[in-house]
Amino acid sequence: MIKKITVLLLALAACGCVFGGGAEQASDTASNQVVLFENGTWAAQLGEITFHTPGGSSTCVYEDGMIVLTNGVETSKNVAFRFVFENLVDMRGYDAIVMELDEAPDAWFGAIARFRIDQDAAWVSENHTATIRMAAKTNENDGTMVGMDALNWDLQRLRGVGGLPAFGKTVKIKRIYLEGDGKYEDVAINSRNVMDILPPRTGNKPIREITTSGQYTGVVAWSPDHETFQPDTAYTATITLTPKAGWTLAGVPENWFRIFTPTGSEADATVTHAAGSNVLTKTFGKTVKVTPYPRPTKFVALSYDDLYLSDMDGFMDAIEALQIHVTFFASGINLEQAKTKPERKAMLDRILAGGHEVNNHAWQHERYDDTADLAVTKADFTRNQELLKEMTGKTPTWIRVPYASHGANSLKIAGELGLTNLRGLATNDWNLDNSASFLVNRILTATGGDALMNGQIYVGHNQLMQTNTSQALPEIVHELRMRGYGFMTISELREFTGFKAEPGVNYPNFVK
Repeated sequence: MIKKITVLLLALAACGCVFGGGAEQASDTASNQVVLFENGTWAAQLGEITFHTPGGSSTCVYEDGMIVLTNGVETSKNVAFRFVFENLVDMRGYDAIVMELDEAPDAWFGAIARFRIDQDAAWVSENHTATIRMAAKTNENDGTMVGMDALNWDLQRLRGVGGLPAFGKTVKIKRIYLEGDGKYEDVAINSRNVMDILPPRTGNKPIREITTSGQYTGVVAWSPDHETFQPDTAYTATITLTPKAGWTLAGVPENWFRIFTPTGSEADATVTHAAGSNVLTKTFGKTVKVTPYPRPTKFVALSYDDLYLSDMDGFMDAIEALQIHVTFFASGINLEQAKTKPERKAMLDRILAGGHEVNNHAWQHERYDDTADLAVTKADFTRNQELLKEMTGKTPTWIRVPYASHGANSLKIAGELGLTNLRGLATNDWNLDNSASFLVNRILTATGGDALMNGQIYVGHNQLMQTNTSQALPEIVHELRMRGYGFMTISELREFTGFKAEPGVNYPNFVK
């Protein structure tokens, strides 16, 4: 069971639930606390809230200003109640995340409550009754922190919190807050975040903003300034960097930032700038005229998980301008928003009208390996399959189990629903710090010769706060077309290759 919580849901608003974006978190300065939830209200800074439950007869409701969780799935393991925020919260300088409970069974918590830091960072806590306090985990090998005190960007941003009582039990959460003063030392931008934009190519739109880095943002000014790059023209890019809170450009060496080009020379990658500078310049050689692509003799499938990303209109504009077909794997928690949000319904209609394919990515974006509750897995696969039939008018035949967590159980359930699991070659665009040029380079070179084969399936993402995928797409399509490749949906590609794909089986691609 999953419920959506938005500012548009009047019933929840009547219960005292207030949501929004851009405002500061509520703060209790006397005790150095930043309150995320209290009196039925989530901090406005978190944006839209989506909460997951483990299915069955589980419920999550708001009563008397509290979150009331009841677990209706026996032996639930990996699928927990979880509150996912639209906006991430900077966790540096805080010591712990705390849940205060009004009611809870003795020792109900165990090790099952889940606090999520981007890509599921490790957190630990003891058994609790009235209070749950989760602190960063220490690496047993070297003593370093792998939670919020670590400098690694993956562990600095809170994406959600959660907790799960035992089967048949109820817990009431009255307050969730961050503990600590939020103070931290500025850190120099590191080599993981080297500048990375795509060079000019005739017909492409210039990238004007760099938004994928967790350490800085950038504005790119082009001279001459054209809506699309023109042939036989030399362009100069002036890149102005602004460090995000907690980061500094101090110590950055001369000519350290670079532009990576999959097929370019060392000179093409060099960006001129002084040490510690936030203004970088790069002059490119003249662009060439557009030449006809060779007739495609090989085909690949571009596929994108989750649905939807922040700039979905821009993403679809790029797809349609390139005149290609792609495949989406939709999570039900995202897809169902087309029922209540007109803009999401219009986007789904646009996808279907464009000849693109929409397939099953499970109802919740959770792990469904062999330790997951079997009833939950079956319920989530089935529920999303039924929603897809309702929303698209077609019965999907493909599923991509989230996190590549498919196992014997999930594949068996998929087979019973007539679904074949597809993995594909990961582009790693889920990492928001991997820029557009990184993605192009990965597909063309970093993945090795196995990447470029007839029948290959590429796995991308369209999720919140993501721009790298849209920026990379024109260059990826161009480079593959120059190599004689065309683009199909997954079903079209299977038919073209004649690949024998069976329900209940996992395949990485349709390469024979």
